[in-house]
Amino acid sequence: MDRDTAVRLAQQAIKANNKRLIDALLARKAERERSPQPPRSVAELPLVAVTCATGWECYAIVEELVKSGKFRVRALYRTPGTQAAERLETLFRETEAREPGLLTLLSGVDMNSAAKLTEAFAGCQGVVLYYTANTSKAGKVTNHGKDPVGGRAAVMRQVMASLEALKANPSVQHCITLIFPTDKVHGLVDAAPPAPWWIEQKLRLTPFLRSQGVNVTCIYRPAYYYAMHRVDYTAKEHFRGDSSLSRTMIRENNIPGITEPDFLVNWVDVRDIGKWVGTCFEYPEVFANEDLSIASSAHTAHELVAIAERENRHGTRFKYKQFPLWLMKTLSFFSEEVVYPLRYAEWYTDRTNGYDFASNDDLADLDRVHPRWTFERELEFWGINDIKPAAKA
Repeated sequence: MDRDTAVRLAQQAIKANNKRLIDALLARKAERERSPQPPRSVAELPLVAVTCATGWECYAIVEELVKSGKFRVRALYRTPGTQAAERLETLFRETEAREPGLLTLLSGVDMNSAAKLTEAFAGCQGVVLYYTANTSKAGKVTNHGKDPVGGRAAVMRQVMASLEALKANPSVQHCITLIFPTDKVHGLVDAAPPAPWWIEQKLRLTPFLRSQGVNVTCIYRPAYYYAMHRVDYTAKEHFRGDSSLSRTMIRENNIPGITEPDFLVNWVDVRDIGKWVGTCFEYPEVFANEDLSIASSAHTAHELVAIAERENRHGTRFKYKQFPLWLMKTLSFFSEEVVYPLRYAEWYTDRTNGYDFASNDDLADLDRVHPRWTFERELEFWGINDIKPAAKA
């Protein structure tokens, strides 16, 4: 089978699976609306634990679960006193002032410790499991990309610790994993190289947990976040602040990226991930042991430029600027952090695998439940639509 056929068939199957799940979800939602249940107090809400809650993605999950008001949330993290922990603590104070008991924080949770995780999962009905080969402390990556042997061991220590903790807590009936897009070519296409080791290993984790009797919903989401253009959506000055955390990287005549300008990329905003995590927990009868694929948009760089120019209110012009691949390869000799996006980009941009969604239209079914954080919405949120052209000399 040739690569394009394999990818096309996989994408059709992913789209059909999504439609099946969303049809079932909407039917179940309609049934519930015909027989509404009385509102529950905070103490009666199901308790969900979120691992790695200071991380950008898992923080967004915590925030969206709290916003929904349908769960009590226990945010698990390792190190107090960091900037990321402070963000979580701010959310806790705001939530506690509004709805006491809806959010609790638990620090000192080591993903490698079955004892710590057993304590952390106690009394929970649901758990979000986030696994990584990153053994970093204070942001310094010590095991990623260049070290598959040590990296695989780091991942599996976390998996086995969480599995022991889940077996010790039968109250946990539903888990959610967050994984990269599925491999569509390896084993089907002649001479197709395997995925980078950390992607290939992560793709194995959900089937492994299911084989151990754990009910897991796997959410496949892109690894290209809108953070490529915007460091952190939670930064207070999210339009045009002075610090690197408060500004987008998009400027007049500059939309940066690492892929070829005509290469289709599936993008995701972590807030969309958070909303779908909540929905999967809310409808466990629909999503039990199922796979769901999501994205926020599917665009080439040329399309991103066209959207930015169309949405801008002042006629400002934009231009795509690709970060040179040769420079990434050079930097990878000195920084393990560069290896990760480099290998990921190579795996897709050499036309090996392909994304879950072939076009923006493929995402229409997701909008039936949650309106997506499209690139247009991001531009408005970031203030890009109000960037004025620089004054001519």
